[in-house]
Amino acid sequence: MNSGIGLSELCLLLILALVFLTPEQMKEVLLLFRKWKGKFYRLKYDLEDSIEGTMKEKPVTKNVVEKDNESAWILKELETYAPLKSASTVAAFYPLPNEPNIVPLLEKLAKENRLLLPRTQDQGIMDFVQIKDLEKDLITGHFHIHEPKPELPIWEGGIPLFLVPGVQFSRDGGRIGHGKGFYDRFLKKHPQAIKCGIAFSSQIAETDLKLKPHDVPMNYIVAPHVDAPKETP
Repeated sequence: MNSGIGLSELCLLLILALVFLTPEQMKEVLLLFRKWKGKFYRLKYDLEDSIEGTMKEKPVTKNVVEKDNESAWILKELETYAPLKSASTVAAFYPLPNEPNIVPLLEKLAKENRLLLPRTQDQGIMDFVQIKDLEKDLITGHFHIHEPKPELPIWEGGIPLFLVPGVQFSRDGGRIGHGKGFYDRFLKKHPQAIKCGIAFSSQIAETDLKLKPHDVPMNYIVAPHVDAPKETP
């Protein structure tokens, strides 16, 4: 019998079974234990990743004025960003309060029928959906993020360019997200696409980040006070 549990756990269950349970009840308990043990371990890993990401997070820009100024700088820089100008579709993100405000760019891309925004599901799954109207096509979804309505179809076409948020970036293209792995899982499916990190200056690490095997590096980083968007080796 391979129940997927440890020896001490099995012994405890056997003792309880002898005292309280019939053989059929014991079988049901083993199945339930195996099911819920996997869920608890998954929660443990998610919490560890989230805590680690939070510990590495640097304070964002100090005040609203500075945030607005840096967001404006990023928008201006993206106006001349060749991959953005030529991309048939752009997989972007709807910014949280502590992320650069790129909503004006999203509005422009939506009018041009080039905007894709992410919609998350359970088990770390994320899909992108074409958005044509930010007011009509979005709702408040997981983690209080504006995301596409559930009835809108998943985008099945190509994605040449990603604009990617994150907690921290480094000049060599390193990126640390919020610990959920949504972007890393999706970006691995699009190895040929250009990945461009979008960040405030305070989110740029002074040294290269120590990445995990599943972390996907960026090709470029757009952030104030950082050298022009830098391509990774």
